[in-house]
Amino acid sequence: MGDALALGALLMFSCNSFVVRAATHRLDQRIGFLVALAANVVVAGLAALVQLAVRGGFSPVVWSAVLWFVLAGLFASYLGRRGYFRSVQTMGPSRAAAVQVINPAFAALFAWVLLREGLGRVDLASMVVIIVGLLLTNRVPRSADALAARGPGERGRRMEAIPPAILLPAVLAAVWYALGNVTRGGAVRAWPEPVLGGLIGGVAGIAVYLLFHVDMARLRADLRQADRRGLLLWGLAGGLAIGGQIMVIGATLYIPVAVAVAISAAVPVVVIPASVVFLRDVEQIRPATVVGALLIVGGVATLVLR
Repeated sequence: MGDALALGALLMFSCNSFVVRAATHRLDQRIGFLVALAANVVVAGLAALVQLAVRGGFSPVVWSAVLWFVLAGLFASYLGRRGYFRSVQTMGPSRAAAVQVINPAFAALFAWVLLREGLGRVDLASMVVIIVGLLLTNRVPRSADALAARGPGERGRRMEAIPPAILLPAVLAAVWYALGNVTRGGAVRAWPEPVLGGLIGGVAGIAVYLLFHVDMARLRADLRQADRRGLLLWGLAGGLAIGGQIMVIGATLYIPVAVAVAISAAVPVVVIPASVVFLRDVEQIRPATVVGALLIVGGVATLVLR
């Protein structure tokens, strides 16, 4: 069951990458991020209502687990996502995505420290293979990164090493995402309610964002002027994201947190062939990309079939 839920999360996160790409072309992240957070809460709330109707109730509340779910929402939905979006703006999308491949490694470290969760040799070897594969699939031509990171007056300059001040938000985003996944894993084992856990985290994330980053007087006007299709796409992105998060939370009831994160992070094995088949995007497919995708498939298959 845990492997199936992690694979379901992988499919949702993969679909989300296409939706976010389309959404950012129609509506900037300043409003889109808020819409996605709101969709997190709405979709998780609807899922909780469906679960209530089917099961007739929830498990008795464990307040310590509720606190951990709140922290997980702050770590992942707020700090992790904001750090990642900021790194996309400063480093370019390809380099920002490349840094995020260390997320499973941080998840394994935090799970070992906080949950005393060990991994066998096969699991560790498979995760290393997946991380190497992710690194290879996220490699892009220097020109692509340059176009994403250069300003209009810098088109003739060669790309230089990324300054630590610019690299730091991307690394911290991976750390926050990993902490969010680990705290969710610990919380759901004390209180086995992944849907409610996702809802609590979503509420915590949007509450902090509204408190510190949103001008409520300006928000209404911004929403009225926003592209309607862009709003819908960002809402869909938020729904897919929270659906994947809930599946990862559920998966950690059955398999180690680091394994669930590694499987759900194998997005390139879905995105790459889908991009080629549906979008005819073959420019970024290189030998390293193919090798990386094969390594990811092998690592995920080993984790699932172990």
